Amino acid sequence: MDYTAMEQYWVWLSSVEGIGPKRFYRLISLYEDARNVWDALGGLLTPPDMQSLGPATLNRLRAARSEEYFYRLFDRLEQGGIRAVTRLSDAYPAALTSIYDPPPTLYVRGDCDLNGARMFAVVGSRRCTRDGQRAAHDISKGLAENGVTVVSGMARGIDSCAHRGALSGHGPTVAVLGCGVDVVYPPENGPLMQEIIDGGGAVVSELVPGAKPNPGNFPARNRIISGLSSGTLLVEGAKASGAMITVNLALEQGRDVFAIPGGIYSPLSVAPNRVIVDGAIPVLSPWDILEYYRWAQRPSAGQAPEAARREPLEPDDEAIVAPLRIEALSFEELVAATGFSAAKLNSHLTMLELRGIIEKAPGGMYRAYH
Repeated sequence: MDYTAMEQYWVWLSSVEGIGPKRFYRLISLYEDARNVWDALGGLLTPPDMQSLGPATLNRLRAARSEEYFYRLFDRLEQGGIRAVTRLSDAYPAALTSIYDPPPTLYVRGDCDLNGARMFAVVGSRRCTRDGQRAAHDISKGLAENGVTVVSGMARGIDSCAHRGALSGHGPTVAVLGCGVDVVYPPENGPLMQEIIDGGGAVVSELVPGAKPNPGNFPARNRIISGLSSGTLLVEGAKASGAMITVNLALEQGRDVFAIPGGIYSPLSVAPNRVIVDGAIPVLSPWDILEYYRWAQRPSAGQAPEAARREPLEPDDEAIVAPLRIEALSFEELVAATGFSAAKLNSHLTMLELRGIIEKAPGGMYRAYH
C-alpha cells in the first residue's frame, strides 16, 4: 500500500509503545504534524517541552527515531498484508472521528469498507448459554442477509457466534481486536479470523502488529466496536459483564442500544434485562433491528422463509408449535396445552420467534407460520 510522507510519519509516531491517543494528539497539537516530532527528536527543530511524556515513554520515542525502526515497521505491514489507515486517509471510518479519543491509526487486514452505511455491533458474554449462542448466530445471519456488516470482538462465546452467523448469511463482518491484527486471540479462532478476511470482512486493531492481548487492551478496543456501529446489541451478560463496557460506551457515543430479554432468574440475562428496563430496545428477531433503521421490512404473516417452514423441530418445540398450527393461543393457554413451566415456555417461545417459526400476534397471542 502506498502512503504519503505525512502518513508514514503519522503511522511511525502512533506505533511507538506508550504513545496512546491522548499523548499522540498532544504531540500533534504541540508540533502540528508527526514529521515535526521526528525532526525535533533529531535536533532539527527546537522542540517544545516533551518531559510531560514521562522518561520511559520519551526514551522509547527517541529509540524509535531510526531508519531501522521505520523500515521494520513498514516491512512488517507489507509482509503481513496489513493496511495502516490513519485519520489523514479517506478510508478512515468517519463514525470514529466523533468518539472520545479516536484511534490515530487503524491496522486492517481485509478489504471491508469501514465507512459502510450499515454497521451494527453484536456483543455478549464469553460464557454463554446455547440459547445465547443461537440468538447471536441467527440474528447476525439475518442482519448479514440484509446487507448489514456485523461488528464484534472475536472473543469466545457470543462474539464468535456473531461473526459466524454473519458469515453464514454471506455478509462481511468486522472483528476489532485487543491485540495486533497478526496475532490470533483466542488461539482457537485462527480459522475464524481467516474466514472473516476471506469472506470480504476485516480484522481491525489500533494496536501495532505483534502487540500481545494484554487485559488492559480490551476495554479500550470496545470503544471502537461501538463507535463503528449505528447500534449495539447485547445478547447475554452478567451484572458485571465486560460486554456492559461496550454498551456504556455506545450510550456515551450517542449510539442506539438493543438487548435480548431473558428469564429474570438467569444470571446471564441480568445485564440485558436491566438495560431494557433502562430504555434499551428489546430484540426478538433481526427484524426488530432492520425495521428500526428501515434497512428492510419483515415478511408479512404466513410468509416466513421456506427454510424456517421446513425446519425439523425438537420434541419440546414441536409440543409448542403443534397446537399453534391449529389456532392462535395465549401464553397461559400454551402453559396448559404443553404442561411446561412459564420459564421454560418463555425460553422456547423466544427462540422459536428468533428462528421465524412462530410469531407473536396482536393481543399477545402466538401462532405458527406452518
